Amino acid sequence: MKHALRKSMTTALAVTIVPFASALVMFPTPAHAIPAFARQTGQACDMCHVGGFGPQLTSYGREFKLNGYTWGDVKNRLKNFSAMIYGGMQHYSKDEPAAMQTKHYGANNNWTVDQISLFYGGKIVNNLGIFSQATYNGVSDSYGWDNVDVRYANATMLAGKSLVYGVDMNNAPTVQDLWQTAPAWAFPWASSDLAPGPATSMYLGGDGMAQTTGSIGVYGMWDDAFYAELSGYYALPADFQETMGNHDVSTSDRLDGLNPYWRLAYQKTVGPHYFSIGTFGMNAKVYPGNDRTKGTDTHLNMALDATYQYTTPDMNNIFSFYAAAEHEHENLDATHALGNSTNTSDTLNQYTENASYYYKNTYGITVKRFDLTGSTDAQLYNANTIKSPNSAGWTFQADYTPWGKSDSPWGPNVNARLFAQYTMYNKFDGSSSNYDGTGRSASDNNTLYMGLWMAF
Repeated sequence: MKHALRKSMTTALAVTIVPFASALVMFPTPAHAIPAFARQTGQACDMCHVGGFGPQLTSYGREFKLNGYTWGDVKNRLKNFSAMIYGGMQHYSKDEPAAMQTKHYGANNNWTVDQISLFYGGKIVNNLGIFSQATYNGVSDSYGWDNVDVRYANATMLAGKSLVYGVDMNNAPTVQDLWQTAPAWAFPWASSDLAPGPATSMYLGGDGMAQTTGSIGVYGMWDDAFYAELSGYYALPADFQETMGNHDVSTSDRLDGLNPYWRLAYQKTVGPHYFSIGTFGMNAKVYPGNDRTKGTDTHLNMALDATYQYTTPDMNNIFSFYAAAEHEHENLDATHALGNSTNTSDTLNQYTENASYYYKNTYGITVKRFDLTGSTDAQLYNANTIKSPNSAGWTFQADYTPWGKSDSPWGPNVNARLFAQYTMYNKFDGSSSNYDGTGRSASDNNTLYMGLWMAF
């Protein structure tokens, strides 16, 4: 049984990686890479993306992803490549002390190249498509694979209604999701990799499983209304992770066995109004810090989410609203036995809401509220004075996207977004003031991030 399971995982992994890896080997330096999906479909960026720039999806964009990235024609494999770069300047309300500073950067007012990515995406063969990304992080001076999502999709009729169904494989839970409420695609869509952030996050959507796991799952959308998905996630082999750029495998959390992820949603469009409501979650059995001497922890994540979009008939005005309420129950038997938590079980709760408005898919404003609360645990949160994970605040963004429309001078070949983003904290790692024992307040970490995001 174990041999069969290992064989099936290896097969799934090979199918996930081979198309992307082969593309990189065959075409290591594409000379004229462009946004692949726009080229394949013959549509401008604003057909799939609110604001004329990813990743915020329109109804068309959600359908394109649901159908396996296969709509349109592939005439030249080189045109399935794209590239992205973004970065800018960060200013904090108060200079960071030496202990918080990142190597090669000062206490404040730093300029960064946050990410440079190469993508390969689109139809591989009929009914089979891929979204894949490799990224260089300029802040950490590291590179490796990033999000990968491989889909087989087909369509039939069931009870007189349309059914789109498929098989999905990816390397980060929620990367496959169609909505901007899921952690992988939630706002902010570009953020500073240098700016200070809370130490605690929900396990689902955190760094612990991204690019360290593989999955295989099935999904279906019936009557363009009811969506269901069931996937299983497993830990990728350590040597493979290291080859793909994960260099702390020996001390990072590791999944045990096959871990279920689920997604249910209902969507409906009425004239210019679109809305969806759903739930998603995962039960993850984890070896903390890859220590297998004390058994596993269990992180059970459950979430409710909703989306609303209003688009005027002339497409000049688009209003979007996203909300998610997430609950995590943590069984920390292994962490407690290792002496790293006071409690054997804790909880986390996270509430996020964000609203955006775009005019002519060019000028945009977005506001987000985030609030994370959880159990007090003296050992697990020993780095802060309150011994609590609580953090809360707001993020505001204004952006300008001059291209990405059908009449843009370079069509889908070049796109760019200028943005100004401000994040302010009411609480940070447990409290609003003196959260780390040095007198630093939550508001001292307020960050203005101004930058440029380009795609080719």
